[in-house]
Amino acid sequence: MKRVKKEFIFPAFLIEKEKIIFKTHPHWLFVVLPELALIFLGILLFKYFPLLWPEEIYPADKVLIIFGLTGLFVMLVIFLYWICINYYLTNLRLIEERGIIGKRIISIWLDKVQDITCSFGIWGRIFGFGDLEIQSAGTYGKIVFSFLPQPRKLQEEIERAILEFKNRKEENSRKFKYFI
Repeated sequence: MKRVKKEFIFPAFLIEKEKIIFKTHPHWLFVVLPELALIFLGILLFKYFPLLWPEEIYPADKVLIIFGLTGLFVMLVIFLYWICINYYLTNLRLIEERGIIGKRIISIWLDKVQDITCSFGIWGRIFGFGDLEIQSAGTYGKIVFSFLPQPRKLQEEIERAILEFKNRKEENSRKFKYFI
């Protein structure tokens, strides 16, 4: 008896014969802007906090160290959150995966996609990011890929993948029709 070798599929939510065409995270500004704001707030805090805090209550340097460590922890969480948001286009589905510890995975089959809307504001046009809203048929709802780098490029990739998926489906149905 021949043993069938079970393949390890990564990411774990992919199904057999599903291949990743496109994978991306939100734009780098998604992580840089909040972290720059935290750095600016930290600088202001370290510069002006000792003037506002009386030494008799509690030593200001210890409070500043606690605030500094808290700020670094928040920056780490923001970075991890950014790393743990993934948008996938496979040959079968569109998938949104997010979560640092607990994962939330939403997917829409390519043949269920009804409409793809690409939107970006002035800052998105300058820095090259935007949102893709993918509407699906029936009760599937929609997925919003937010803060995407080069959303127009991904929209074209999705449209190309949908056409290929539909062509493969039609070809398979024609082959099956001849066997009956």
